[in-house]
Amino acid sequence: MKIFLKPANMANPSFCSQPCLVLLLTGVLALTLTACGGSSNKGSGGAASSSSNSSSPPIISSSSVSSSSSSASSVSSAEWVQGIYRDSSEYKDYCETPRVGYSQYTGIAFPDKQGTLLDEKNFLRSWSHETYLWFGELPDIDPTFGNSAQEYFSWLVTHSLTESGSFRDNFHFSEPTEYAEAWDAGVTYSYGMKLRYYSVIPPRAYYVAYVEPGSPAANAGIIRGTKILEINGYDLVHEESMEGIMVLSDGLNPIRANAINHFTLLEPEATAPRKVTLQSADIAISPVLTTKVLENGNDRVGYIVFNSHIQKAQDQWVTAIRQLKQAGVNDVILDLRYNGGGLLSIASQVSYMLAGSNIQSEVFYEQLENSKKPVLEPFPFLDFGLYGENQYLDLPTLDLKRVFILSSRETCSASEAIINGLRGADIPVYLIGDTTCGKPYGYYPEPNCGTTYYTIQLAGVNAKGFGEYSDGFSPATASDGKTRVEGCFVDDDLNHELGDPKEAILATALAFRATGSCPTVSSTMLIRKAAPADKGSLMVPETQKLLKLR
Repeated sequence: MKIFLKPANMANPSFCSQPCLVLLLTGVLALTLTACGGSSNKGSGGAASSSSNSSSPPIISSSSVSSSSSSASSVSSAEWVQGIYRDSSEYKDYCETPRVGYSQYTGIAFPDKQGTLLDEKNFLRSWSHETYLWFGELPDIDPTFGNSAQEYFSWLVTHSLTESGSFRDNFHFSEPTEYAEAWDAGVTYSYGMKLRYYSVIPPRAYYVAYVEPGSPAANAGIIRGTKILEINGYDLVHEESMEGIMVLSDGLNPIRANAINHFTLLEPEATAPRKVTLQSADIAISPVLTTKVLENGNDRVGYIVFNSHIQKAQDQWVTAIRQLKQAGVNDVILDLRYNGGGLLSIASQVSYMLAGSNIQSEVFYEQLENSKKPVLEPFPFLDFGLYGENQYLDLPTLDLKRVFILSSRETCSASEAIINGLRGADIPVYLIGDTTCGKPYGYYPEPNCGTTYYTIQLAGVNAKGFGEYSDGFSPATASDGKTRVEGCFVDDDLNHELGDPKEAILATALAFRATGSCPTVSSTMLIRKAAPADKGSLMVPETQKLLKLR
């Protein structure tokens, strides 16, 4: 998680999240979907930033000009010719500053060769032209322009808009490859507490949404709903100085293990703040955070908090489904409000384990790429294990006829694919919470010269051919089969723990399930339209082909 802070007189920053990947297994396409492009909690990451003295790029032309091969005799000396694109493989891994040695996360030798900054930019230009979903809308920019490859890449993007007027592609970003590899390996430097913020400019409001079991935050007794007041003596709520903002940002975003920072916290219902010292660590993600059975007489409802579509989620889901099946639950409430996405294979497996024999289609997700790419086979509902202890084994299922899903603005990508995939297979889905983030696109992450780049290369649709939910899925009084999903709007309630039947979103889901109507919710700590501070994660083997879905 990377938190950016700004003084009151500066514009709000764009908050985006971890990359998500997809892998190509033998005979099976396992995609990964995640939240918006942005920063890794291994460091600054984020959208490629321009140097302070750079200016806007000269927009030369649209790349719709027919491409052909350049006659340049060497990679490093190749000159830019408008509309002429050499194959990106000719520039791949030619670096201004080649790395030497091996990746600490994958053990694979760096492929870097001596080249130039121009080679790195030419690679990005050609690769974008070859793979970008809307390649015909790309500007053709002279690669000599810009102070870095990352800056140049930030301009290789369409500026077309969605129906609501937002940018269609606002998830175009890059990050250091070591951060991407660390996340793939399941390593994240943090305190183990998920944050939500109400405002990033004074007066700021940052709250703890949940805490990872066994983490430094958990060991310090930090709970959901705790508000962060100070870090290392600086006021998180009101601080204006750049020095203070840097200290606060570093405290919220440790870039290494064993970073020590001092927090002043105000816990729910506490009359006075308390001070806590936290030391960052390598945190293991708990994708299935909570599984429980909510009972009311003979009526039993399963409740699952699912936070990340990473590989180890598969076996945790198998355990959860077996537990709920043994308990004889009648329905399941799936809490995806903090799930920013991950592997599409996991989303497909989860959907199968919930609905099983009631699924009325073999197609979970159909991938669409640009006109240069071949048509791919649809991605199915997966009824067998791909990873871990259950690899190649049949997956258990509850054979549910409907699914209740709890959502927020952080419910993204692979989580939205569950909603869309189930609805496409005629499984009724009920949505309780807020509009989801709207991420129907994806990418194949591309590492080059120590930076991993993410450019949108695909879209996807369900079995009914629907996939345009760039503005998210929204709870509504009635479903339209598209972006309106029957359910209830309700704001996040940080005054109760996840799984507490009194927690506003869960309470609303239980009431809606019982009556078919949305109750009036009253809470002392509803966080209205709180913006996500971190939107999820993903993890896939380095040896397999990766695909990231926005």
